[in-house]
Amino acid sequence: MNNTYHDILEAYRRVQDKNKADRKYRKQLLYDKIPRLAQIDLQMSQLSADISKHILKSPRNTEALLSNLKQQLDGLKSEKAVLLTDHNIPADYLDIQYNCKKCKDTGFTKDNMRCSCFTQKLISKAYEMSGIEQQLEKQNFDQFKLDVFSTQILPKEKLSQRENMMRILSEAESFVSTFPNGKNMLFFGSSGLGKTFMCNCIAKSLLDKGYSVIYQTPFSIINILEKKTFTDKNNPFIQMAYEQLFEVDLLIIDDLGTESANTFTISEFYNIINSRILKEKSTIISTNIKLSEIVSFYNDRIDSRLKGHYQMLKFYGPDIRWEH
Repeated sequence: MNNTYHDILEAYRRVQDKNKADRKYRKQLLYDKIPRLAQIDLQMSQLSADISKHILKSPRNTEALLSNLKQQLDGLKSEKAVLLTDHNIPADYLDIQYNCKKCKDTGFTKDNMRCSCFTQKLISKAYEMSGIEQQLEKQNFDQFKLDVFSTQILPKEKLSQRENMMRILSEAESFVSTFPNGKNMLFFGSSGLGKTFMCNCIAKSLLDKGYSVIYQTPFSIINILEKKTFTDKNNPFIQMAYEQLFEVDLLIIDDLGTESANTFTISEFYNIINSRILKEKSTIISTNIKLSEIVSFYNDRIDSRLKGHYQMLKFYGPDIRWEH
C-alpha cells in the first residue's frame, strides 16, 4: 500500500512539474508574440516590490500606498486583458492548466481530504484498470454510431434495433447528465450488441467529470472479495478496494453471469447490490443472462433487487461487432 501511495504521489509531482513547464513555455510564446505583455508583467512585479519597501519606510501611509498600488495594478491588468482579447487569446491562457481542478493535481483538496482523482488512481491500481483510459478513448459517446444498427423491426419487438439503441442512448446520456442520481441500470441481451460499449460510454463521461468508477467483470470483483475474506485480509490496499465496491460513485459490473456462482459469491454480490441501493449509489450491470434465468442463476433476493430497483434495458437485433 505504501509503495502504491508513493508511486501515485510521485506521479502527481511529475504532473505538477509538467504543468509549470507548460505554463512557462506558453508564457514565452506570448512574450515573443506580444513584447508589451512581458513589460506589463515586469511592471506589476516591480510595483508590488516597491510598494512593500515604501510601506516599511512609511507605515502611516499604508492605506494611501495600497490604494495607489491597486489603481496602477488595475490599469495594467486592464491593458493586459485588452491585449489578450485583441490577439484572440483566452483569458486563462497563462494560468496553469490542471488535469484535476478540484485538487490542482496534488491529490488532496483544500481541506486536506483525498481527492476523488486520487481515489480513482487507487481503484485503477487495485482492479488493474490502468489500461482503461486507452480503451475509453475508442469507446465513448463521441464514437457511438447509430448507423451500424439495423432498421428492420424484428418479430416480437415494437422498435427496430436502431430505434431501440436510440432509446438506450438517450437513457444513458440522461443518466450521465443527472448524475449522481441513485439510478441503476441493467443492460441485458445476447453478446455482440453493444452493452459493453455503452458501459464504456458512461464510464468515460463520468470519469471525465471527476467521479470515481469501478468498471470490472465479476471475476475481478470476486478476486478482491476472496482476498479480503480469505487470503489477504490484513492488506490495507485490498481492504480499500473492497470498501470502494460500496462507496465508489459508480460501480459497473460487466458480463454478470460469466462467473461460477456459489454460495459465497452470491451472498457477496447481494450484499454489494443491496447496500448500494440503500446508499443510493448507482450501479450498472450488463449480462447475457435472460431475465427469467437470473433467479435460478443467483437467487430470488438478487432477482428481486434487480427487477425492483434497476431500469431494464434490452439489447437485441443482429450481432454487431464493435471493433474500430
